[in-house]
Amino acid sequence: MTERWQRELTKLRQAPELPADLWDRVRSGSREPDEGISRRDRTAVIAVALVVAIAGLAVAWAIAQPFHRTEVPGGLGLVDMPPVGHAAPANLADGRPVFVVDHPDGSVEVVDAFSTHVPYGIGKLIAWCSTSGLFDDVYHGSKWSEDGTYLMGPAATGLATYTSTIEPDGRLMVESMIPPQLRPDPRAKVHPRGPYCTSAEGLVYPTIAGAVSSDPAAVVASAPDGWVALRGSVVAGGPTGAQLCATGEGAGGNCLDGAPVEGIDPALFQEYPRLTVPGAVIIRPPQTYIARVQEGALHGLTRVPTPAYPPVVP
Repeated sequence: MTERWQRELTKLRQAPELPADLWDRVRSGSREPDEGISRRDRTAVIAVALVVAIAGLAVAWAIAQPFHRTEVPGGLGLVDMPPVGHAAPANLADGRPVFVVDHPDGSVEVVDAFSTHVPYGIGKLIAWCSTSGLFDDVYHGSKWSEDGTYLMGPAATGLATYTSTIEPDGRLMVESMIPPQLRPDPRAKVHPRGPYCTSAEGLVYPTIAGAVSSDPAAVVASAPDGWVALRGSVVAGGPTGAQLCATGEGAGGNCLDGAPVEGIDPALFQEYPRLTVPGAVIIRPPQTYIARVQEGALHGLTRVPTPAYPPVVP
């Protein structure tokens, strides 16, 4: 036996005797009080961490969203900006026609394209006269300034406008409608930029979303959302007292492919009949309209002006 082994054996003989319950202590762990984090504190820390993580993800999503979205929840739609000093037609997310005006002073206005003169319950879209810088009702002569203020004609009020904000990509997010203002008293003075539009030349017409259907009945049966475009004749009859028919002259005067129209004043058929045939009164030749489908009928029927400058008719 070497000298080193003798020294180690001597140390072992001199070591104190181990406790009899040593291995029980090892298996049961330490009996000292726990000085670490309590279960309640650990839960609170985890909750705070989750809240911070979720907030961070939300911020990242909001920052990235403007670069690829087409519509913000609660907004009415994104529209393009026209050149400074010009107005351009646009459509909101539901297809509603509007005009976007970029004023010479750099301010921007979104103006509703619906005339506030609605004789007999049939609406009309307006047009922008690029020479005068005014909005025109080409059917009945009302005029409004570039910010929608009433100027002249039979319209009851100014035009509705919309709140909007400029997006990072340069487009406008249209947010909410501002009701039209009443006629100013005294009447606002007209300050056109140039000559009035007396023909189709110089007029900028509203745009309509989607294709124009010549089958009103099929459109109503499909119950689409938003504004739809249709072509037909307004005819007396049907469950609501008026119909939009693909034709009212063929097949012995029957309304073909017709759909009921809500909100038409019956006086229209008494004062302006153009042609009486068995079972129907034709008010005017087929025209293009926009409307919304609700509960199996057309609502808000509105005439769409065309580049063929229309005559003054009801």
